[in-house]
Amino acid sequence: MLRPLQQWERFGEPRLCGAMSYDLLVAPDIDIEIFGDLRVDAGFSLVSEWARDPAVDRVLFINAMGEPDAGLGWELHYRLDGVRWALQMWLLPADYEGPRSADLVAPMRAALCPGTRARILCVKEALVERETSYRSIDVYRAVLDHGVNDVEEYDQWCRSHSSTGMINWRPAPLR
Repeated sequence: MLRPLQQWERFGEPRLCGAMSYDLLVAPDIDIEIFGDLRVDAGFSLVSEWARDPAVDRVLFINAMGEPDAGLGWELHYRLDGVRWALQMWLLPADYEGPRSADLVAPMRAALCPGTRARILCVKEALVERETSYRSIDVYRAVLDHGVNDVEEYDQWCRSHSSTGMINWRPAPLR
């Protein structure tokens, strides 16, 4: 058992973020941000333990210290009940001021209703089915801010609204 949130507590404050934290998971992918000291050895001590697990078949390290959202990343792939999962973990400074995915969790949960949740899942499932790469945050923006209802409307929305790079977006809460 990997238990990444509990394991990362030794080195900082781990926070579940991304689709799993909003109950909008379509692909088997988990995102965690850890806010603490930027210590390469911290992440490697954990992934070296996890790499011994026969369910783990890939471990990647990303040194993004020279990028705008400076941090250290580890990506781990493992199998659970026959499904291959990706676990992306970013160690960021405790005082990190850039867009924090962890800070998007509460606003996303406050903005979702059964209808918008269903539309987001429908768009994401259609994109996965046709093997189109996408940024989940763009799907969320399209549905929550622009009323997109399906993948065809999303494709049209992308022509003028899709983004690249870091984005500091927050949805408006439900009214």
